Amino acid sequence: MEVSRLRRIRHAFEYLGVRILVFALAWLPKRFALGLGLRIGDAWRLLDRRRRKTVRTQSADRLGLSPAEAKEFTRRNFRNLGVTLVEFARLSRLSLSDFAGLVDLAGLDGLIRKLLEEGRGVCFITAHFGNWEWCNWLSGVMGLSGGSIARPLDNPRLEMFVKGIREKNGLAIFDKRGAMRQALRTLRNNGVVGALIDQDAGAGGLMSPFLGCPASTITAPVELAMRSGSPILTVALKRTDGPGRRFVARYNPIPHRPCPHTNPKEEIRRLVDAVNADLSRLILEAPEQWFWIHRRWKNQGRNQ
Repeated sequence: MEVSRLRRIRHAFEYLGVRILVFALAWLPKRFALGLGLRIGDAWRLLDRRRRKTVRTQSADRLGLSPAEAKEFTRRNFRNLGVTLVEFARLSRLSLSDFAGLVDLAGLDGLIRKLLEEGRGVCFITAHFGNWEWCNWLSGVMGLSGGSIARPLDNPRLEMFVKGIREKNGLAIFDKRGAMRQALRTLRNNGVVGALIDQDAGAGGLMSPFLGCPASTITAPVELAMRSGSPILTVALKRTDGPGRRFVARYNPIPHRPCPHTNPKEEIRRLVDAVNADLSRLILEAPEQWFWIHRRWKNQGRNQ
């Protein structure tokens, strides 16, 4: 059987499985679905030895945890991922008003409106923290237009389905492979652009401190802000345990502004270091809510 045909069959089963899972998680009673998310996280942790080891090792190194503390931290981290999956699935049935009732903007909307008065758009930079998928819908709550930069899934049918949920009440999704032109046009039209920069950027990334240790970091969002003159805001949605709202917007109220009269390479480094410092502070507020299964520091031995 041809490889392409096998791939199409696999993609079809993946798509069908995800559709069924999302439908079930979206329409189960909320309390039951969130409890199921905890069980999904537990099962993932037990079955995925490689990522379980990654979480334990990285959290112990970066947070100074003992072996027993790292073990318990790993359990909570995988549970957070399971709940995040359920919350994303439930976006498929939420209205924008339902979503708004679950999120405390904490003054973010007022700050953004003030920045947009400058006419240069706003560049949001966030991390895989709390529920990063919900961040895209914040734009709908605040009445903003623009796009988020994301890498498309390898499965085209699954990509269309997931993209539909992300864009339902949020920003458009710009394909990472050709996003710069779209994103630059959006910012110059006084729109907003969102991007994640907390994953390893490989050999082409800039080494910048992240949670206290150098990590290869993507620079494209910062370069985009420099070309457009847009202010940069670091933003994340932190899950809370209190009654009522389940998330609160966390952000640095002082935006980072590109300086046009500085050496470009030095300015890129300054801005990347500043954003990584912001994200590190946010993550340390609730470290179990970050994406520790990713090998963030695998290129830390390089010099740059």
